[in-house]
Amino acid sequence: MTWAGGTDIFDLSHPWVRNVLAVRGIAGPNGSTPAACVNRFEGGAYSMDDCERVIELGLIGGGKTRREAETLLNDHVRGKPILPLAKIAVDVLGALLMGADHVNASA
Repeated sequence: MTWAGGTDIFDLSHPWVRNVLAVRGIAGPNGSTPAACVNRFEGGAYSMDDCERVIELGLIGGGKTRREAETLLNDHVRGKPILPLAKIAVDVLGALLMGADHVNASA
């Protein structure tokens, strides 16, 4: 996906990320599953934490180290407008739930 002035791979289906999602999920109202998170986005009840967590896990699943992901979050997510971040998060979740072919690769 093209974002933050470059291209990165976001992958929530990576085994490590799937394990994190199974154990901790993406906590929020109405559940912590990826589907519950999508419902928050669709209903307009998402939070900055939802955006940040989806982007973070997607970057790590795509091959970034935790430190690299943290740097990207600090530079391009934290303290930034939420709407563009929500679009990225929805696309990353959509790739997990529907397959990458059904998602726009530009954010």
